[in-house]
Amino acid sequence: MQIMSDARGHTVAKRIRIDGGVALKSFHSVIPAETIAEINDAIDRSFGNVPQRSQPGATVAAMLRRDDAFRQLEATICANAREAAARAGQTEVPLEPFHVLRCANMATLAESHCRHYDSHLLTLLIPLQLSQDAVSNGDLVMYRRPRLSVSTLGNMICKARHSVQRNLPFKWRKWLTLHDLRRGNCTRMPVHVGSVYEFNGFALQHANLDVQTGQRRTLLIHYYDPGFSLGLSAIVRRGRIR
Repeated sequence: MQIMSDARGHTVAKRIRIDGGVALKSFHSVIPAETIAEINDAIDRSFGNVPQRSQPGATVAAMLRRDDAFRQLEATICANAREAAARAGQTEVPLEPFHVLRCANMATLAESHCRHYDSHLLTLLIPLQLSQDAVSNGDLVMYRRPRLSVSTLGNMICKARHSVQRNLPFKWRKWLTLHDLRRGNCTRMPVHVGSVYEFNGFALQHANLDVQTGQRRTLLIHYYDPGFSLGLSAIVRRGRIR
């Protein structure tokens, strides 16, 4: 990261070069089927098929961390991400992860086909339940060209542009995603329940397809916010949880 200061020593801009972590990594069959079933039973008792995006994802993460395999994998991935952040000059990133339990169905079309960058340097995606629809099942879509150097101003411009796209009609957003898939600008990423997926959402633009049948349940754990959104991302996250 480069920090630029004026004559009085006030910070006027900052930029981070992203070191590694620009590809999706998958770790198969990490979480036992019994743990997945226990988590889904707990979700069914709490709110069933009502679509949710909720902060109590921390409770689900705690259930996952009872298993040695997931706990050790998480520790290794996080250690590697902190090393990469340190090489990029980010030595003081927040250590507390941000958990989101996302349950999507036809009632959550407003969250589908909304391309964006995450505010965090590391994201773990843990599928808990998938839609049986072969086409509109909420699959992750990842755009091919990562951003390898980010400034605060550039990041805010990206967020403004994505905000405009997010407010387009659903049919337009879906057409744009399918258009990009046809042109090879992005790739659809099928996932499997019980596996863990790691990526740097700060570097990789991504989105989700819509869910037309059943409910797709995923736990997202975000780590290490480098602070390139001037606090606006935290406000948006709190609004979504509410």
